[in-house]
Amino acid sequence: MADRSKTTLSLSLALIAALSGAAFAQSEETTATESGTTTETAADNPADASPKPGIAGGHSQAAFIASYDKNGDGKVSLEELIEVRTERFRGADKDGDGRLNEAEYVAEFEGRLRQQYADQGRDPSGERFEASLKQAGVRFALIDRDRDGFLSLEEDLESARKTFARNDTDGDGFVSAADPAPVREDDGNDQADKKDEKKDGAAN
Repeated sequence: MADRSKTTLSLSLALIAALSGAAFAQSEETTATESGTTTETAADNPADASPKPGIAGGHSQAAFIASYDKNGDGKVSLEELIEVRTERFRGADKDGDGRLNEAEYVAEFEGRLRQQYADQGRDPSGERFEASLKQAGVRFALIDRDRDGFLSLEEDLESARKTFARNDTDGDGFVSAADPAPVREDDGNDQADKKDEKKDGAAN
């Protein structure tokens, strides 16, 4: 009888130990998951992968910030905006004459728009894509203030400064999500913006 009791006790202790070990292992697994140390990636679970932002952006506040926030702090300074616009201008000036003709301006825009479509897995062959390119031509004419058929860097930066002032609605020197939505004014640039918002246009 004593031997049977000892055997039963031994089996009970072994069962308790096994259950405790399993519970500990489960606890460790849960802790690892909650602390973010699991090895699952967005590629393992495509549903969790966020879409890439379109580099061409749009005319919403969020698109403006995504297009011009160079240092990634969630807001755009005038200096950042000027820097990005200057880089784009110089990159588009293929003949190096210090100014853009309409073809150069639209080609630069088209390159960014095609990249946006590719990032979003969209087909750039549709009517909306073509309409956006046509609207870029309209915008070129509006920014070309002296109507000489060319866009100077200063004309482009003048447009950039107006865009910044319109979007920095709280006047703190930055465009961020904290800024109330801008009130559109009826100048030439805003008319082009309104048309773009109805299409898939990108931030110029």
